[in-house]
Amino acid sequence: MHWRSLPGDLVEDILSRVSAIPLVRLRETSKQWNAKLKSGSFAKMHAAHAPKEESLMITLIDHRVCLVKINLHDPSVKVAPHALYLKDPLSDSSKEVDIRNVFHCDGLLLCTTKDKRLVVWNPCSGETKWVKPRDSYKKTDYCALGYDNKSSSKQYKILRLDRQDRPNKNVYEIYDFNSNSWRVLGVATDWFLAKYRRDISVKGNTYWVATQAAEKPYHDFILSFDFSTEMFQNLSLPHPFPYGISSLSVVREEQLCLLGAKRHMLYMDDGASFSDLQVWVITSTGSWNKFLALYNTTSDTFSKGMSFLADEQNQVVVFLNTKNILHVMRQNKHSLEKHLGGKSSVLLNYVPSLAQIQEATLPGGRKRKEPST
Repeated sequence: MHWRSLPGDLVEDILSRVSAIPLVRLRETSKQWNAKLKSGSFAKMHAAHAPKEESLMITLIDHRVCLVKINLHDPSVKVAPHALYLKDPLSDSSKEVDIRNVFHCDGLLLCTTKDKRLVVWNPCSGETKWVKPRDSYKKTDYCALGYDNKSSSKQYKILRLDRQDRPNKNVYEIYDFNSNSWRVLGVATDWFLAKYRRDISVKGNTYWVATQAAEKPYHDFILSFDFSTEMFQNLSLPHPFPYGISSLSVVREEQLCLLGAKRHMLYMDDGASFSDLQVWVITSTGSWNKFLALYNTTSDTFSKGMSFLADEQNQVVVFLNTKNILHVMRQNKHSLEKHLGGKSSVLLNYVPSLAQIQEATLPGGRKRKEPST
């Protein structure tokens, strides 16, 4: 039986249960397939029915997003020879965009560029949405992508923190794709985010390790932003938490994961010092569950500003420090170390999807004109 003889709704139901990458290839075969699989209604159906995608690792090398593959059996690390392609719309040629930082949420990448632009990019479908900041974007700003997880359909938004150290002042504003505009939400003065901190997305909300600055002694805590209520919330660290180095990640795209590391004040004859490390995941009840501990590891493995990924089931933790050296720890043993090249310390999970960025519309269904990038 040929697919053309099948009812259209049955064809869509069948295809909605196919993973994202084969569907993207199918879109390229004809205009009819492209129109059907690019529709918003199909994207919602696919999000509800598709099998869970395999999580990929991405990093930034020479301002390009690259896939990283780790073989735990050898073990070995391989960076894909070709970076994910993001064309610069301001260039008449096929020039690529120089990316300074990248943030992942729901199969979409929020990228800040070297020339201080913002773009939301779906590498799987190739869709992009360039966003013009309300005022001049600074390198010290924090930007995060999230969505209203209480809505029947995901409404994506961008949070921007205009971070100032002296005096401590965080102006925060939101970009709403439905209105194609920014609005200031408020100013926070009782906490600050160090320059090396990285944010992480879990189920549409964003998390950081922040420092309380309202009164001394200062202490760290987990700060989250709920894109549904557009409000900040606080979450305590595990107690006790005697670690000078801390970082956040996500496990299986659904659990917040915390790493803590501290250096010993003991130095060996060869100049080496050692660190201890522990990793926790947060449970459905909001408590912290420790699943990995590593002791007497060379201190160069860990540094402020590093990224990490964790696999609770296989007891594997992968780190990328600020020297761009990737380390693999498995079952409490240091099994691999490799320099990836470049200077970035960004290591993220990326899950391919057909997620679409909603279009801003005017009354009557007309699309709003995008601001110039």
